[in-house]
Amino acid sequence: MSKAEDRQILSPGELEAFLAAHPQWVATGEPEGLVLRRRFPFASYTAGLGFVVAAAEHAEVVDHHPDLTLGYRWVAASLTTHVSQGVSCMDLAMAEALDRLYPDHL
Repeated sequence: MSKAEDRQILSPGELEAFLAAHPQWVATGEPEGLVLRRRFPFASYTAGLGFVVAAAEHAEVVDHHPDLTLGYRWVAASLTTHVSQGVSCMDLAMAEALDRLYPDHL
């Protein structure tokens, strides 16, 4: 898939299939401007910070950057493809990457 194809907004069916397979993630917003969101709990503030650093390093490699909010013992992730104004394949790939990184920081 080309980078342009990766940034195309998902169809409702594609998004529904992803959400069914990844129940920790939710989609919020209007069809134009949907955002994927997940809150990751941690045992400590520093564990969450380590997760944020790992997520940032991955984001730099794939050139797709989530909005991450670090709180006391939690990190909130928001994913959207700004240029497309919605959720794209790149967001799904990032969500899956964050899910893979998460257990290493518990």
